[in-house]
Amino acid sequence: MVSKAIAVTNIMVARFIYSIYWYYLAPALPLIRQEFAVPNYELGLVPLFFIIGAGSFQIPASIVARYIGNVKTAVIGLTLLSIAGVATAFSVGFNEILILRLLAGIGAALFFSTAATVVTNLYPGREGLMLGIYNAVFSAGAGVGLVYGVVYTMVNWRIAVLAISLVGLLESVMLLKTCSPLNRPIDAGLSISKGAVLVGLATAGYWGANYATGNLLPTYAVNHGVGLANASLITSLLLFSSLIGGLSGKLADLTSRRELLVIIPAVLGSSSFLLIITLNPYAMIASTLIVGYTSELMITASYALVVNDLNPTMGLATVNTLNMIVGMWLSPLFTAVMSDSSLPWIMMIIASVVPLPLLLMRRRFRR
Repeated sequence: MVSKAIAVTNIMVARFIYSIYWYYLAPALPLIRQEFAVPNYELGLVPLFFIIGAGSFQIPASIVARYIGNVKTAVIGLTLLSIAGVATAFSVGFNEILILRLLAGIGAALFFSTAATVVTNLYPGREGLMLGIYNAVFSAGAGVGLVYGVVYTMVNWRIAVLAISLVGLLESVMLLKTCSPLNRPIDAGLSISKGAVLVGLATAGYWGANYATGNLLPTYAVNHGVGLANASLITSLLLFSSLIGGLSGKLADLTSRRELLVIIPAVLGSSSFLLIITLNPYAMIASTLIVGYTSELMITASYALVVNDLNPTMGLATVNTLNMIVGMWLSPLFTAVMSDSSLPWIMMIIASVVPLPLLLMRRRFRR
């Protein structure tokens, strides 16, 4: 039987690589736009197609895991993510990139809730801490994905994408080899918790705003006069500061009012978008640091709210599905109004705050 430490370490390494694949194309979007003559408003389709795949396949992924187990489902997910990246390196058109990002999103869905459930099952009673570490690792990987923009300034973007995608294929083999003993079918029903639905809807706005910022702030900044390298580095702070937010997930184990760890960070973080409007580099840095910390704390707390459901894999999948399906529309809306320096951020503040009161209804539906 594999030890807990070895299993968690391998899952976290896979999570790190998985996270890079969420954002590594964001800094390449200006280059893709130039190579394929794509207008600005169509660039938002790249993160949108990824989220369509990830959002639509979260619940089906939990059903797959019920029959073949969480570990095998997670391995299939990381493999699909990696293969989609390899194919992207050889793409011949923009539409092909969109289809491959859709497939990558499906891979992400297969990995997320299944790997998270394995981690939390290994350490019962410490779900907030483990989910916090799990999310902190995501932040580190996603930050590396954004910093990858520096690599695009040194080598052709296709070569850079191919190299990082091959790493994922190698890790898929390692994950299967080391964690297979933990794999087993899930003995739980397939019903969806009403409480998880409310959590997913309440947090979808700020989740979508954070996702749009991570993917599109580099392009927004370039369009408003900031260099690509600086824009990529500033945006990467969003993910690196999320490390602290994720590690703060231990707070969810110490309070019975986890809803407050969702509401307060979402309000404070979304308000800081006003700093980006100034286009002052120091103000933009401050905003990305605040948003990174608060969004990861909010996400970790929202997962902790549902991880003790009868079927935690389904609960996590439900929250993530609604976050993505509802929140993903902020990305194309953002690019549609990106020529205006303030409207995109005002729109995201409103979207983040308006649905939060739904959390107050959750306790009556707890199961």
